[in-house]
Amino acid sequence: MQNPSIEQYLNCSFTCDCGRTHKSLFAHYIFETGAVAKLPGLLAQLGYSRPYLISDTHTREIAGVRVEEVLDRAGIPFTSHVLKSPENGDLAADEYALGSVAMANDREADIIISIGTGTINDIGRYFSHITGRPFLLVATAPSMDGLVSGVAPLIFHNMKITFPAQEPLALICDSEIMANAPLKMLAAGAADILGKYNCLLDWKLSHIVNDEYYCDTIAGIMRTAVDRTMESTKGLASHDSKAVSVLTEALVLSGIAMDFSENSRPASGAEHHQSHYWEMQFLFDGIPAVLHGTKVGIGTVLMLELYNRLAQMEKPDFDAIRKKIGDRLTGEAWEKEMHRCYREGAEGIIALEKKAGKNDREGLLRRLAVIEARWDEIQELAKTAPKAAEIYQVLEEMGAAKRPADVGIPRQYVYDSIRYGKELRDRYTILQLMWDIDRLKEEAEKLVEKYCE
Repeated sequence: MQNPSIEQYLNCSFTCDCGRTHKSLFAHYIFETGAVAKLPGLLAQLGYSRPYLISDTHTREIAGVRVEEVLDRAGIPFTSHVLKSPENGDLAADEYALGSVAMANDREADIIISIGTGTINDIGRYFSHITGRPFLLVATAPSMDGLVSGVAPLIFHNMKITFPAQEPLALICDSEIMANAPLKMLAAGAADILGKYNCLLDWKLSHIVNDEYYCDTIAGIMRTAVDRTMESTKGLASHDSKAVSVLTEALVLSGIAMDFSENSRPASGAEHHQSHYWEMQFLFDGIPAVLHGTKVGIGTVLMLELYNRLAQMEKPDFDAIRKKIGDRLTGEAWEKEMHRCYREGAEGIIALEKKAGKNDREGLLRRLAVIEARWDEIQELAKTAPKAAEIYQVLEEMGAAKRPADVGIPRQYVYDSIRYGKELRDRYTILQLMWDIDRLKEEAEKLVEKYCE
């Protein structure tokens, strides 16, 4: 397990030292020149004969037409549905896009094939899940970490929610298409992977504070994939095929790691909360979307800065913190802030807090006792975090966005995402820890001062 490769995890099941059995249904990975030509043979091998193709206007041009031609030549019947991208931005994986896919559905189709990477992948695998059909992905860019995961982040009632989805039986990547993807998409994929440095810290932090399940094997798989990507970032700038192959494999391993853990913990932490919060604000404002990985990269710099500061922080006065608890528990003032920040999505955030109680007095007091007792261990964890400046420099060298202003994220949105992005999920991260020790507001102000114009 020290040098993970995709091949050893294809369609696998094994009992881990953590006590759980890890499994993945992902069985076929093709990354080579002209990979699309292997689609008919793969369908025959899997036992499927009538695919329903889902693409958008961009991905159909890049690979969809080629897929249709290959199927036509092989005499394989198919239905193709092309989603139209809005004039003012990119397609969103929301209830409207899914409704379009459902209305065009070929009920006779026995497998769903998405042609795309991010949004189209999310739409296809969720539609596959709710219709009970297998799923296959023809990727067009290594731009995000959900290539083979069994969950799909979708927008529902203006809220970004992670839903169960069908992981693909197979992933087809034409190496030329992947390597020739726009640099901003390659950089976004790399930034998404670099974000795992933070989410692995968050996962371990929650294990310390909340005794959440944690697996060293899964974390090791992910950490090795991230390190390999870090070593390959210079090659991405020149569209080097080897670097793109390393990145794609890291993205696939990220999805497999999520399958093994049966949730998104190994691949999503506070850096993703930042990304999701900004994405929601852009939707509310009608601003064109920014690539997911691009936002994750910016969020990673901010969250690693928090870990770097935690590593140097004096041990808090926990008695003083306990005395002031009543001043910051959820109530009318908190709900008012949720309505200000989350607007149409506020009721969902409030409902989540009522269900999870992550900010209630009893839970906070319990966590404070653990944090106080294990402060040295928490700081040792924080000291293992990469320097935010190092990740900032790597993003800069790739030509990727590294500061919120690079993609038009306003100062206020950054402040609010740091203070309230944690309310998006019932998931313990560096943000919740900073709230627990009553430092989140202060740290948010410092981060905004440093990283926002």
